[in-house]
Amino acid sequence: MNLEIRRGLPGASAESDIAGEMQLLEDVLEHPERGVLRLWRTSPCLVVTPLLAQRPAFAAAAEASAQRGWPVVVRRTGGGPVPQTAGTLNVSLAYATPRDQAPTIDAAFQPFAEAMLAALQRCGVAAQVGEIEGSCCPGRYDIAIGRRKIIGIAQRRRQGTTGGSRDGQLLSAVLVHAMVWIDGTLDPEIDRLEQFLEAAGAPAKFRRDVMGTLQGISGVSADAFEAASRQVEFARGQ
Repeated sequence: MNLEIRRGLPGASAESDIAGEMQLLEDVLEHPERGVLRLWRTSPCLVVTPLLAQRPAFAAAAEASAQRGWPVVVRRTGGGPVPQTAGTLNVSLAYATPRDQAPTIDAAFQPFAEAMLAALQRCGVAAQVGEIEGSCCPGRYDIAIGRRKIIGIAQRRRQGTTGGSRDGQLLSAVLVHAMVWIDGTLDPEIDRLEQFLEAAGAPAKFRRDVMGTLQGISGVSADAFEAASRQVEFARGQ
């Protein structure tokens, strides 16, 4: 795939950083001849889904979390609530295909997960794909080292036409996103997530022993993994 690679550092707010990811869908609808790979970070926050935001206690719980230094941001990709830590790297791949050739959900997830595994292999790390029960936002395409999750993957779609023209080709834009816990800590961040969920009326407890950071488990640095991610091949789902 012809890819434009972008790097994003924390911006004005976590909300604006995460909203910027959704802009990738618009970008590839405007220019379907190439995909976009964005490697980015944001400031620490708690990321939740729109369903949780509908709870009556959500607004008050989010305000209290923000006052503790952990703003709550609603994301449009799927999955469950997660902490974006200071040591989190996000890897976002966006591309557009003719609408009648759009990949299935699994057909988009699989090559992306394989690219993440390839990046880890370049760093000398063997990892596995499969749901890690008890982790934050568990899913079938979790990536773990020795049954300790370090990467969660989510997806989002948008329909459009070439260049936004009413007469343009019908397109489907696909965004696949990996949240990679690379370095730093997880325990205090997960404490803050559980505290927020309790206040929001959706209490949950997560198993710390089934999650970890890439550097903490394998010694691989953020710079090394980011460099490896730039070198592997990302394929469109078929």
